[in-house]
Amino acid sequence: MKDKLWSERIKFFLSGMLVATGILFLAGADTLSPPPPNYGRFQISSWATSFGNNSGGVGAFVVDTITGETKTVYSRIYGAPDEGKLIKNDLKKPFISID
Repeated sequence: MKDKLWSERIKFFLSGMLVATGILFLAGADTLSPPPPNYGRFQISSWATSFGNNSGGVGAFVVDTITGETKTVYSRIYGAPDEGKLIKNDLKKPFISID
């Protein structure tokens, strides 16, 4: 009789542990979703200036809002026809590979 009582107690204890473990796993399943993407991390800005009547410069730079790093991605000086000079064009490069 004692053996049967102990086997029932162990059976109920182990089944209770199994149920408690299952509840803990299901309660933690909510935090397994991936974090939201970093929209707005990189921001682009452009600039232009005049050097006189027939010349000027234009460009664009990108700012990483997390690290504060700024990189120029495009810069060009223009003037009379066929006198423009492209200084930098990194428009299709990833942010890491821009000099």
